[in-house]
Amino acid sequence: MNPSPAARSRALLGVFLCVLVWGTNYPATKIAYRELSPLAYTGWRFLLAAALILAWARRNHAPVLPPRGLRLPGFLLAMTGVGVYQLFFAIGVARTSGFAAALLNSVSPLLSLLLVALLGQERIPRPAVIGTVVAWGGVLAFLYSAHGSADLGGLSGNLLCLVSATCWSVYSVLSSRYSTRIPHATALASTFTFGVPVLLAYCLPAMLRQDYSGVSATAWTILVLSAVFPLYVSFRLWAHGLAVLGVAATTRVGVLVPLVAGAASALWTGERFSGGKVVSAAVVLGGLALARLGTPRELPAKA
Repeated sequence: MNPSPAARSRALLGVFLCVLVWGTNYPATKIAYRELSPLAYTGWRFLLAAALILAWARRNHAPVLPPRGLRLPGFLLAMTGVGVYQLFFAIGVARTSGFAAALLNSVSPLLSLLLVALLGQERIPRPAVIGTVVAWGGVLAFLYSAHGSADLGGLSGNLLCLVSATCWSVYSVLSSRYSTRIPHATALASTFTFGVPVLLAYCLPAMLRQDYSGVSATAWTILVLSAVFPLYVSFRLWAHGLAVLGVAATTRVGVLVPLVAGAASALWTGERFSGGKVVSAAVVLGGLALARLGTPRELPAKA
């Protein structure tokens, strides 16, 4: 049964809210990293978010474990959505600029598009193929220009952001693919239940070593807000968007995240935008926009 126009509109609005929240989260995170180490910040952030997600799932009487036969996909959701993804994301953001992190993480739709095509879920139209080539050309130019340039972010951080983008693309495809078989609340609960312990295995030493005496109320406020809105609220809105709109329509909106992050970074952290940064970013975003032209046709379900 196809969602009603009203349901699609509500889902699309939720996805746009995710864009606003995630875009502003990049510079906010950079501000908090001035006082909290990346892994200590990430550990506390996800402990709080996991508590909120599990309380929400319990209120909805949702089981934490997916149904039998679907626990491997549930485990993969946990690793690509939290356990592995957030490790690369946290360190990547710490080692590059807020805008660079947002830009490079925004290429996940290209990887999602490739995955759904390989899985036979959607056909990729010619403009999407051309746009993908253009966008990756921009990414390579950005990485080459960034080598040794503080203005474009550190190379190691940029590469880690590309790894985190790959993880998120897998999460998006899996979330959409199993949205009718794993209940929404269960999928999120299992993602955090299995993903957070793996993440804490990396974060706990940093959490214990952190000197909290010098951490300001501003940093703690950012941490709490970053757990509530980008994780607790946006994870739910994004998963709902994937279920209602599909991978292509949902991830298309994600192209706007770097624009929000760029504006917020300039205002909040004083990030500067040189000619090289603007040109490289324009090529990437132009390719992404071209790749998202036209919704790929979904293939009929196999009997």
